[in-house]
Amino acid sequence: MIPPETKLSPNALAVLMVGFLYGSTLILNPGGGAGHDAWIAVLLGMGEGLLIATAFVLLSSRFQGQTLVEICRSVYGPVLGNILSALFIWYLFHLGSLVLNNFSRFFALIMPETPKLALILPIMLVCVSAVKKGAETLTRCAQIFVPLTTVLIIFSTMMLINKINLQNLAPVMEVPGKKLFWAAHGAATFPFAETVAFLMLLQALEKGAKPFTLVLKAFIFATLFLILIVIFNTGVLGATAEAFLYPSFEAARNINIGNTLNRVDIIVAINFLTMGFLKISVLLYGSALGTAQLFRFRSHRPLVFPLGILMILLEILDYQNTPQMVEFAQKYYPIYALPFQLGIPLLTLIMAFLRGLPRKGRER
Repeated sequence: MIPPETKLSPNALAVLMVGFLYGSTLILNPGGGAGHDAWIAVLLGMGEGLLIATAFVLLSSRFQGQTLVEICRSVYGPVLGNILSALFIWYLFHLGSLVLNNFSRFFALIMPETPKLALILPIMLVCVSAVKKGAETLTRCAQIFVPLTTVLIIFSTMMLINKINLQNLAPVMEVPGKKLFWAAHGAATFPFAETVAFLMLLQALEKGAKPFTLVLKAFIFATLFLILIVIFNTGVLGATAEAFLYPSFEAARNINIGNTLNRVDIIVAINFLTMGFLKISVLLYGSALGTAQLFRFRSHRPLVFPLGILMILLEILDYQNTPQMVEFAQKYYPIYALPFQLGIPLLTLIMAFLRGLPRKGRER
């Protein structure tokens, strides 16, 4: 678990959250289903995601120094509290396997002859190593990788300026309202509301830090670059952007400057490698810490490797094929994720308010 003396600065945690938001969003299609209005869907999704995040931020602020597992136990008692905690831990664990699945399918496209296990085992071992070293290690990794990834995003998009056709972005707001708002809700649940995973990390914030401020900063920063990516992908690929599973990768393949600078698509792969590592690590950390607290273990470290292996096994079982993955992501995930992202935190916040918890002077 997080040692009592370990305190994370709000800026460090905000950078880690940016990396988490980048995650697999860098290669997939946030706002998918909204066509050339996808950038609007991402913007609206950020707004909805911020409203959802407000619930878990208020909950964390009310129970400072506690994870969701500890909060649920305080609010609901040991039986119901442990059941809700187990459901939340399942979501973090399952989400980690889904991100790992994105990782394996993407790199299988680049290296089709490489066995699947050879693609996902190395990244999982790196994640296990980082998680065992603790939350502070994750924030330090983020402070290195997130600025580098941001620079690479700017570089790759600038290289595509001469390939953009502005007509591909017009007319604005042409997509029917129902379709646009469903795409926006999809963008809210992936990736913005997934930051509910940070309920397992906000407990370690420095005293006096403002959780909502760090969440707001992370959301705004990540949204700016996600919108930039979506606009460039749509501008370069046009209507075909939604036909590609990895539009950023396809758009980057168009970069060829004087036959001297090509294969810039490898930048997209590097970005996903580093940001995927951060996202999987945060989810593995939350799963291990939550499980340790659920069963009252002294440390989460002995659980990290077994959970990492189980996450690989679940990744193999997640989808039979790519169309099944796309169908789940577009049709079912925005509904499936909502009880975990909003339902449990909001219900717990309301119950805590009604019961007057936490009571001053009462031990956790």
